[in-house]
Amino acid sequence: MSKEFNATPLFDAHKVFIRLPLGMAMFQDYPDSKDFISAQFESIPEVRGDVLHTQSFLKSYSRKSEATYRGYRNEIERLLLWAWTISNKSVIQLKRQDLEAYFDFVHSPKKSWVGASVQDRFKVIDGQSRRNENWRPFVAKMAKEDRAEAMAAGLNVEVSRHGHLLSHEAMKICYSAVSCFYDYLTDEGYAFGNPIPAIRKQSAYLIKGTTRKNIKRLSDLQWEMVLECAEAAANEDSSHERTLFVIAMLKTLYLRVSELSERSNWQPVWKHFWHDSDGNWWLKVLGKGNKMRDISVPSALSPYVQRYQAYRASISPNFGVNSALVAKNRGNGGMTSRQLRRIVQKAFDLAYEKMRSEGFNDEAKTLREATTHWLRHTGASQDIATRPLKHMADDLGHASMGTTDQVYIQSDMKERARSGKNREV
Repeated sequence: MSKEFNATPLFDAHKVFIRLPLGMAMFQDYPDSKDFISAQFESIPEVRGDVLHTQSFLKSYSRKSEATYRGYRNEIERLLLWAWTISNKSVIQLKRQDLEAYFDFVHSPKKSWVGASVQDRFKVIDGQSRRNENWRPFVAKMAKEDRAEAMAAGLNVEVSRHGHLLSHEAMKICYSAVSCFYDYLTDEGYAFGNPIPAIRKQSAYLIKGTTRKNIKRLSDLQWEMVLECAEAAANEDSSHERTLFVIAMLKTLYLRVSELSERSNWQPVWKHFWHDSDGNWWLKVLGKGNKMRDISVPSALSPYVQRYQAYRASISPNFGVNSALVAKNRGNGGMTSRQLRRIVQKAFDLAYEKMRSEGFNDEAKTLREATTHWLRHTGASQDIATRPLKHMADDLGHASMGTTDQVYIQSDMKERARSGKNREV
Protein backbone atom coordinates (compact mmCIF):
# COMPACT_ATOMS: atom_id res chain seq x y z
CA MET A 1 0.00 0.00 0.00
CA SER A 2 1.21 3.50 -0.84
CA LYS A 3 3.04 5.30 1.96
CA GLU A 4 0.75 8.29 1.40
CA PHE A 5 -2.38 6.13 1.59
CA ASN A 6 -2.40 4.40 4.94
CA ALA A 7 -6.12 3.81 5.31
CA THR A 8 -8.24 0.67 5.15
CA PRO A 9 -11.81 0.26 3.85
CA LEU A 10 -14.42 -0.14 6.57
CA PHE A 11 -17.83 -1.16 5.26
CA ASP A 12 -18.59 -3.99 2.85
CA ALA A 13 -21.12 -4.23 0.01
CA HIS A 14 -24.82 -3.82 0.84
CA LYS A 15 -25.77 -7.50 0.62
CA VAL A 16 -23.04 -8.36 3.15
CA PHE A 17 -23.41 -5.29 5.39
CA ILE A 18 -27.12 -5.81 6.11
CA ARG A 19 -26.38 -9.27 7.56
CA LEU A 20 -23.59 -8.13 9.89
CA PRO A 21 -24.19 -7.25 13.57
CA LEU A 22 -23.73 -3.72 14.87
CA GLY A 23 -20.84 -2.79 17.14
CA MET A 24 -17.25 -3.98 16.88
CA ALA A 25 -18.60 -7.49 16.30
CA MET A 26 -19.17 -6.33 12.73
CA PHE A 27 -15.42 -6.54 12.16
CA GLN A 28 -14.95 -10.05 13.54
CA ASP A 29 -14.17 -11.41 10.08
CA TYR A 30 -12.46 -8.19 8.90
CA PRO A 31 -9.06 -8.35 10.67
CA ASP A 32 -7.43 -5.55 8.64
CA SER A 33 -10.28 -3.12 9.29
CA LYS A 34 -10.37 -4.09 12.97
CA ASP A 35 -6.63 -3.52 13.36
CA PHE A 36 -6.86 -0.20 11.50
CA ILE A 37 -9.64 1.05 13.80
CA SER A 38 -7.69 -0.07 16.88
CA ALA A 39 -4.58 1.77 15.67
CA GLN A 40 -6.56 4.98 15.13
CA PHE A 41 -8.18 4.60 18.55
CA GLU A 42 -4.79 4.97 20.25
CA SER A 43 -4.50 8.61 19.15
CA ILE A 44 -8.22 9.44 18.65
CA PRO A 45 -10.37 7.84 21.40
CA GLU A 46 -13.59 8.99 19.67
CA VAL A 47 -12.86 6.75 16.66
CA ARG A 48 -15.03 3.92 17.97
CA GLY A 49 -17.89 6.34 18.50
CA ASP A 50 -17.45 7.48 14.88
CA VAL A 51 -17.61 3.87 13.72
CA LEU A 52 -20.64 2.89 15.78
CA HIS A 53 -22.67 5.95 14.77
CA THR A 54 -21.72 5.49 11.12
CA GLN A 55 -22.85 1.86 11.30
CA SER A 56 -26.22 2.95 12.67
CA PHE A 57 -26.50 5.70 10.05
CA LEU A 58 -25.80 3.27 7.20
CA LYS A 59 -28.09 0.59 8.68
CA SER A 60 -30.90 3.14 8.76
CA TYR A 61 -30.36 4.26 5.17
CA SER A 62 -29.70 0.77 3.84
CA ARG A 63 -33.38 0.01 4.43
CA LYS A 64 -34.36 2.26 1.52
CA SER A 65 -32.26 0.79 -1.29
CA GLU A 66 -28.89 -0.65 -2.17
CA ALA A 67 -28.05 2.41 -4.29
CA THR A 68 -28.79 4.76 -1.39
CA TYR A 69 -26.59 2.71 0.94
CA ARG A 70 -23.75 2.61 -1.59
CA GLY A 71 -23.86 6.37 -2.16
CA TYR A 72 -23.80 7.24 1.55
CA ARG A 73 -21.24 4.52 2.34
CA ASN A 74 -18.79 5.87 -0.25
CA GLU A 75 -19.06 9.49 0.91
CA ILE A 76 -19.01 8.93 4.67
CA GLU A 77 -16.22 6.35 4.51
CA ARG A 78 -14.07 8.91 2.67
CA LEU A 79 -14.82 11.47 5.38
CA LEU A 80 -13.86 9.07 8.19
CA LEU A 81 -10.60 8.00 6.54
CA TRP A 82 -9.61 11.61 5.82
CA ALA A 83 -10.52 12.80 9.33
CA TRP A 84 -8.53 10.04 11.04
CA THR A 85 -5.44 9.77 8.82
CA ILE A 86 -4.98 13.30 7.50
CA SER A 87 -6.69 15.62 9.97
CA ASN A 88 -6.01 13.27 12.91
CA LYS A 89 -9.42 14.08 14.40
CA SER A 90 -12.78 12.48 15.03
CA VAL A 91 -15.61 13.63 12.78
CA ILE A 92 -17.18 15.40 15.77
CA GLN A 93 -13.95 17.36 16.33
CA LEU A 94 -13.88 18.77 12.79
CA LYS A 95 -14.49 22.51 12.75
CA ARG A 96 -15.71 24.55 9.81
CA GLN A 97 -12.16 25.22 8.64
CA ASP A 98 -11.39 21.48 8.76
CA LEU A 99 -14.47 20.60 6.72
CA GLU A 100 -13.69 23.28 4.14
CA ALA A 101 -10.26 21.67 3.80
CA TYR A 102 -11.96 18.29 3.43
CA PHE A 103 -14.12 19.46 0.53
CA ASP A 104 -11.03 20.97 -1.10
CA PHE A 105 -9.39 17.56 -0.75
CA VAL A 106 -12.40 15.70 -2.15
CA HIS A 107 -12.55 18.00 -5.17
CA SER A 108 -8.89 17.30 -5.96
CA PRO A 109 -7.64 14.28 -3.95
CA LYS A 110 -4.04 13.17 -3.65
CA LYS A 111 -2.83 10.81 -6.36
CA SER A 112 -2.24 8.10 -3.74
CA TRP A 113 -5.97 8.17 -2.88
CA VAL A 114 -7.01 7.63 -6.52
CA GLY A 115 -7.25 4.18 -8.07
CA ALA A 116 -6.91 3.35 -11.75
CA SER A 117 -9.97 1.06 -11.76
CA VAL A 118 -12.97 0.11 -9.66
CA GLN A 119 -11.94 -2.52 -7.12
CA ASP A 120 -13.75 -4.52 -4.45
CA ARG A 121 -12.92 -3.30 -0.95
CA PHE A 122 -12.20 -6.78 0.37
CA LYS A 123 -10.98 -10.17 -0.79
CA VAL A 124 -12.10 -13.30 1.02
CA ILE A 125 -9.04 -15.32 2.07
CA ASP A 126 -9.41 -18.37 4.32
CA GLY A 127 -12.90 -17.27 5.31
CA GLN A 128 -11.82 -13.75 6.30
CA SER A 129 -12.42 -10.49 4.43
CA ARG A 130 -8.98 -9.00 3.93
CA ARG A 131 -8.20 -5.52 2.62
CA ASN A 132 -7.76 -5.28 -1.14
CA GLU A 133 -4.43 -3.50 -1.57
CA ASN A 134 -5.58 -2.02 -4.91
CA TRP A 135 -8.72 -0.37 -3.54
CA ARG A 136 -8.81 3.43 -3.25
CA PRO A 137 -11.57 5.84 -2.16
CA PHE A 138 -11.51 7.60 -5.56
CA VAL A 139 -11.25 6.17 -9.07
CA ALA A 140 -9.86 7.88 -12.17
CA LYS A 141 -11.85 7.28 -15.33
CA MET A 142 -10.98 6.92 -18.98
CA ALA A 143 -13.42 7.72 -21.76
CA LYS A 144 -15.08 4.54 -22.97
CA GLU A 145 -14.08 5.31 -26.56
CA ASP A 146 -10.41 5.81 -25.64
CA ARG A 147 -10.36 2.55 -23.67
CA ALA A 148 -11.93 0.61 -26.54
CA GLU A 149 -9.48 2.04 -29.09
CA ALA A 150 -6.48 1.27 -26.90
CA MET A 151 -7.61 -2.33 -26.36
CA ALA A 152 -8.34 -2.77 -30.09
CA ALA A 153 -4.81 -1.58 -30.86
CA GLY A 154 -3.35 -4.01 -28.33
CA LEU A 155 -2.07 -1.20 -26.12
CA ASN A 156 -1.94 -1.26 -22.33
CA VAL A 157 -4.91 0.61 -20.90
CA GLU A 158 -3.41 2.97 -18.34
CA VAL A 159 -5.56 5.59 -16.65
CA SER A 160 -3.82 8.75 -15.44
CA ARG A 161 -4.40 9.48 -11.75
CA HIS A 162 -2.78 12.92 -11.91
CA GLY A 163 -5.03 15.94 -11.54
CA HIS A 164 -8.17 13.93 -10.71
CA LEU A 165 -11.09 16.34 -10.17
CA LEU A 166 -14.62 15.58 -9.03
CA SER A 167 -17.38 16.99 -11.20
CA HIS A 168 -19.92 19.59 -10.11
CA GLU A 169 -22.55 16.84 -9.80
CA ALA A 170 -20.25 14.64 -7.71
CA MET A 171 -19.54 17.54 -5.35
CA LYS A 172 -23.28 18.16 -4.93
CA ILE A 173 -23.70 14.53 -3.87
CA CYS A 174 -20.77 14.83 -1.46
CA TYR A 175 -22.16 17.94 0.27
CA SER A 176 -25.61 16.39 0.49
CA ALA A 177 -24.40 13.09 1.98
CA VAL A 178 -22.10 14.69 4.56
CA SER A 179 -24.84 17.15 5.56
CA CYS A 180 -27.32 14.29 6.05
CA PHE A 181 -24.70 12.48 8.15
CA TYR A 182 -24.18 15.45 10.46
CA ASP A 183 -27.94 15.92 10.80
CA TYR A 184 -28.12 12.30 11.96
CA LEU A 185 -25.24 12.69 14.40
CA THR A 186 -26.87 15.82 15.84
CA ASP A 187 -30.23 14.08 16.25
CA GLU A 188 -28.43 11.24 18.05
CA GLY A 189 -26.71 13.69 20.40
CA TYR A 190 -23.23 12.72 19.18
CA ALA A 191 -22.46 15.96 17.29
CA PHE A 192 -23.36 19.48 18.39
CA GLY A 193 -24.70 20.71 15.06
CA ASN A 194 -24.44 20.57 11.30
CA PRO A 195 -22.01 23.10 9.78
CA ILE A 196 -22.42 21.87 6.19
CA PRO A 197 -25.31 24.15 5.04
CA ALA A 198 -23.25 27.25 5.92
CA ILE A 199 -20.17 25.81 4.16
CA ARG A 200 -22.20 24.83 1.10
CA LYS A 201 -23.52 28.38 0.65
CA GLN A 202 -19.97 29.68 0.23
CA SER A 203 -18.66 26.76 -1.83
CA ALA A 204 -16.83 27.52 -5.04
CA TYR A 205 -17.56 24.00 -6.26
CA LEU A 206 -21.34 24.34 -6.53
CA ILE A 207 -22.20 26.26 -9.67
CA LYS A 208 -25.60 27.88 -9.97
CA GLY A 209 -27.50 28.71 -13.12
CA THR A 210 -29.21 26.94 -15.97
CA THR A 211 -27.41 25.65 -19.02
CA ARG A 212 -28.41 23.29 -21.76
CA LYS A 213 -28.18 19.73 -20.51
CA ASN A 214 -26.32 17.64 -23.04
CA ILE A 215 -28.43 14.50 -23.39
CA LYS A 216 -26.38 11.50 -24.42
CA ARG A 217 -28.44 9.43 -26.81
CA LEU A 218 -28.08 7.34 -29.93
CA SER A 219 -28.62 9.01 -33.28
CA ASP A 220 -31.43 7.65 -35.44
CA LEU A 221 -28.85 5.81 -37.57
CA GLN A 222 -27.11 4.32 -34.54
CA TRP A 223 -30.39 3.08 -33.04
CA GLU A 224 -31.47 1.56 -36.37
CA MET A 225 -28.14 -0.26 -36.59
CA VAL A 226 -28.28 -1.52 -32.98
CA LEU A 227 -31.82 -2.84 -33.43
CA GLU A 228 -31.09 -4.30 -36.87
CA CYS A 229 -27.95 -6.12 -35.68
CA ALA A 230 -29.68 -7.49 -32.57
CA GLU A 231 -32.60 -8.72 -34.67
CA ALA A 232 -30.28 -10.33 -37.24
CA ALA A 233 -28.36 -12.08 -34.45
CA ALA A 234 -31.61 -13.38 -32.90
CA ASN A 235 -32.87 -14.63 -36.28
CA GLU A 236 -29.62 -16.52 -36.80
CA ASP A 237 -29.27 -17.86 -33.24
CA SER A 238 -32.23 -17.95 -30.85
CA SER A 239 -29.95 -17.50 -27.84
CA HIS A 240 -29.76 -13.82 -28.85
CA GLU A 241 -33.53 -13.35 -28.35
CA ARG A 242 -32.73 -12.06 -24.88
CA THR A 243 -30.45 -9.33 -26.28
CA LEU A 244 -33.14 -8.17 -28.69
CA PHE A 245 -35.77 -8.13 -25.94
CA VAL A 246 -33.55 -6.19 -23.50
CA ILE A 247 -32.58 -3.38 -25.88
CA ALA A 248 -36.16 -3.06 -27.17
CA MET A 249 -37.50 -2.79 -23.62
CA LEU A 250 -34.91 -0.31 -22.38
CA LYS A 251 -35.37 2.03 -25.35
CA THR A 252 -39.11 1.80 -25.93
CA LEU A 253 -40.24 1.96 -22.28
CA TYR A 254 -37.52 4.47 -21.21
CA LEU A 255 -36.30 2.04 -18.54
CA ARG A 256 -33.33 2.51 -16.28
CA VAL A 257 -31.29 -0.69 -16.34
CA SER A 258 -31.98 -1.19 -12.61
CA GLU A 259 -35.71 -1.33 -13.38
CA LEU A 260 -35.18 -4.42 -15.50
CA SER A 261 -32.79 -6.09 -13.06
CA GLU A 262 -33.32 -8.29 -10.04
CA ARG A 263 -32.69 -6.58 -6.71
CA SER A 264 -32.90 -7.58 -3.06
CA ASN A 265 -36.37 -6.02 -2.71
CA TRP A 266 -37.78 -6.57 -6.21
CA GLN A 267 -37.80 -9.17 -8.96
CA PRO A 268 -39.31 -8.20 -12.34
CA VAL A 269 -41.54 -11.09 -13.47
CA TRP A 270 -43.89 -11.65 -16.39
CA LYS A 271 -47.04 -10.94 -14.41
CA HIS A 272 -45.85 -7.33 -14.12
CA PHE A 273 -47.14 -6.98 -17.67
CA TRP A 274 -50.87 -6.36 -17.22
CA HIS A 275 -53.79 -4.94 -19.20
CA ASP A 276 -56.65 -2.69 -18.10
CA SER A 277 -60.37 -2.98 -18.91
CA ASP A 278 -59.87 -1.12 -22.18
CA GLY A 279 -57.25 -3.60 -23.38
CA ASN A 280 -54.27 -1.26 -22.86
CA TRP A 281 -51.04 -2.94 -21.80
CA TRP A 282 -48.84 -1.71 -18.97
CA LEU A 283 -45.61 -2.75 -17.24
CA LYS A 284 -45.26 -2.36 -13.47
CA VAL A 285 -41.73 -1.41 -12.35
CA LEU A 286 -40.00 -0.40 -9.14
CA GLY A 287 -38.09 2.75 -9.97
CA LYS A 288 -35.71 5.23 -8.44
CA GLY A 289 -36.39 6.05 -4.79
CA ASN A 290 -38.39 2.81 -4.34
CA LYS A 291 -41.31 4.33 -6.25
CA MET A 292 -43.67 1.99 -8.07
CA ARG A 293 -45.07 3.09 -11.42
CA ASP A 294 -46.93 1.68 -14.42
CA ILE A 295 -45.49 2.36 -17.88
CA SER A 296 -47.70 2.34 -20.96
CA VAL A 297 -46.65 -0.38 -23.43
CA PRO A 298 -47.00 0.55 -27.13
CA SER A 299 -48.35 -1.93 -29.65
CA ALA A 300 -45.06 -1.81 -31.59
CA LEU A 301 -43.27 -3.51 -28.68
CA SER A 302 -45.60 -6.53 -28.66
CA PRO A 303 -43.74 -8.56 -31.35
CA TYR A 304 -40.49 -8.31 -29.38
CA VAL A 305 -42.22 -9.35 -26.15
CA GLN A 306 -44.03 -12.25 -27.83
CA ARG A 307 -40.97 -13.68 -29.56
CA TYR A 308 -38.95 -13.63 -26.32
CA GLN A 309 -41.87 -15.26 -24.48
CA ALA A 310 -42.01 -17.96 -27.16
CA TYR A 311 -38.26 -18.54 -26.84
CA ARG A 312 -38.44 -18.81 -23.04
CA ALA A 313 -41.36 -21.24 -23.24
CA SER A 314 -39.44 -23.37 -25.74
CA ILE A 315 -36.46 -23.86 -23.44
CA SER A 316 -38.22 -24.01 -20.07
CA PRO A 317 -41.25 -26.21 -19.32
CA ASN A 318 -41.81 -24.26 -16.08
CA PHE A 319 -42.01 -20.86 -17.77
CA GLY A 320 -45.00 -18.83 -16.53
CA VAL A 321 -46.24 -15.52 -15.14
CA ASN A 322 -44.01 -15.82 -12.06
CA SER A 323 -40.85 -16.42 -14.09
CA ALA A 324 -38.12 -13.76 -14.09
CA LEU A 325 -38.67 -11.20 -16.83
CA VAL A 326 -35.08 -11.50 -18.07
CA ALA A 327 -33.62 -14.85 -17.08
CA LYS A 328 -30.06 -16.07 -16.68
CA ASN A 329 -28.82 -18.70 -19.09
CA ARG A 330 -27.71 -20.76 -16.12
CA GLY A 331 -29.26 -20.90 -12.69
CA ASN A 332 -32.50 -19.44 -11.42
CA GLY A 333 -33.78 -15.90 -11.11
CA GLY A 334 -33.28 -12.68 -12.97
CA MET A 335 -30.19 -10.77 -14.02
CA THR A 336 -28.22 -8.07 -12.24
CA SER A 337 -27.69 -4.60 -13.66
CA ARG A 338 -24.08 -5.49 -14.47
CA GLN A 339 -25.13 -8.56 -16.46
CA LEU A 340 -27.71 -6.54 -18.38
CA ARG A 341 -25.12 -3.91 -19.26
CA ARG A 342 -22.90 -6.62 -20.71
CA ILE A 343 -25.77 -7.79 -22.91
CA VAL A 344 -26.39 -4.27 -24.19
CA GLN A 345 -22.69 -3.75 -24.81
CA LYS A 346 -22.63 -6.83 -27.05
CA ALA A 347 -25.43 -5.30 -29.13
CA PHE A 348 -23.49 -2.03 -29.36
CA ASP A 349 -20.37 -3.92 -30.44
CA LEU A 350 -22.25 -5.68 -33.26
CA ALA A 351 -23.61 -2.35 -34.49
CA TYR A 352 -20.17 -0.76 -34.25
CA GLU A 353 -18.62 -3.40 -36.52
CA LYS A 354 -21.45 -3.11 -39.04
CA MET A 355 -21.23 0.68 -39.17
CA ARG A 356 -17.49 0.51 -39.67
CA SER A 357 -17.90 -1.98 -42.51
CA GLU A 358 -20.45 0.30 -44.21
CA GLY A 359 -18.29 3.42 -43.95
CA PHE A 360 -20.09 5.21 -41.10
CA ASN A 361 -16.85 5.76 -39.21
CA ASP A 362 -17.83 8.91 -37.29
CA GLU A 363 -21.14 7.43 -36.11
CA ALA A 364 -19.35 4.20 -35.17
CA LYS A 365 -16.76 6.12 -33.16
CA THR A 366 -19.47 7.91 -31.18
CA LEU A 367 -21.19 4.59 -30.50
CA ARG A 368 -18.04 3.47 -28.67
CA GLU A 369 -18.96 5.95 -25.91
CA ALA A 370 -22.56 4.74 -25.57
CA THR A 371 -23.83 3.27 -22.32
CA THR A 372 -27.01 1.41 -21.45
CA HIS A 373 -28.62 4.63 -20.16
CA TRP A 374 -28.39 6.13 -23.65
CA LEU A 375 -31.25 3.82 -24.68
CA ARG A 376 -33.59 5.47 -22.15
CA HIS A 377 -32.61 8.91 -23.41
CA THR A 378 -32.97 7.80 -27.04
CA GLY A 379 -36.54 6.59 -26.60
CA ALA A 380 -37.62 9.65 -24.62
CA SER A 381 -35.94 12.10 -27.01
CA GLN A 382 -37.68 10.54 -30.00
CA ASP A 383 -41.13 10.51 -28.37
CA ILE A 384 -41.11 13.89 -26.61
CA ALA A 385 -42.32 15.72 -29.74
CA THR A 386 -45.42 13.55 -30.18
CA ARG A 387 -46.58 12.77 -26.63
CA PRO A 388 -48.01 15.07 -23.92
CA LEU A 389 -45.40 16.19 -21.40
CA LYS A 390 -47.40 14.80 -18.46
CA HIS A 391 -47.60 11.35 -20.07
CA MET A 392 -43.86 11.38 -20.73
CA ALA A 393 -43.07 12.41 -17.15
CA ASP A 394 -45.25 9.62 -15.74
CA ASP A 395 -43.72 6.92 -17.95
CA LEU A 396 -40.18 8.17 -17.27
CA GLY A 397 -40.80 8.18 -13.53
CA HIS A 398 -40.08 11.89 -13.10
CA ALA A 399 -41.70 13.44 -10.03
CA SER A 400 -42.13 16.72 -11.90
CA MET A 401 -42.93 17.61 -15.51
CA GLY A 402 -40.31 20.32 -15.06
CA THR A 403 -37.62 17.65 -14.94
CA THR A 404 -38.82 16.12 -18.19
CA ASP A 405 -39.07 19.54 -19.80
CA GLN A 406 -35.59 20.57 -18.67
CA VAL A 407 -33.93 17.33 -19.73
CA TYR A 408 -35.58 16.57 -23.07
CA ILE A 409 -36.97 19.79 -24.55
CA GLN A 410 -34.49 22.18 -26.11
CA SER A 411 -36.93 24.04 -28.40
CA ASP A 412 -36.71 27.25 -26.35
CA MET A 413 -32.92 27.30 -26.68
CA LYS A 414 -33.17 26.68 -30.41
CA GLU A 415 -35.53 29.63 -30.75
CA ARG A 416 -33.21 31.79 -28.65
CA ALA A 417 -30.28 30.83 -30.87
CA ARG A 418 -32.27 31.59 -34.02
CA SER A 419 -33.45 35.00 -32.80
CA GLY A 420 -30.01 35.94 -31.51
CA LYS A 421 -27.95 34.83 -34.46
CA ASN A 422 -28.27 38.07 -36.45
CA ARG A 423 -27.60 40.53 -33.64
CA GLU A 424 -25.29 43.42 -34.51
CA VAL A 425 -22.03 44.14 -32.72
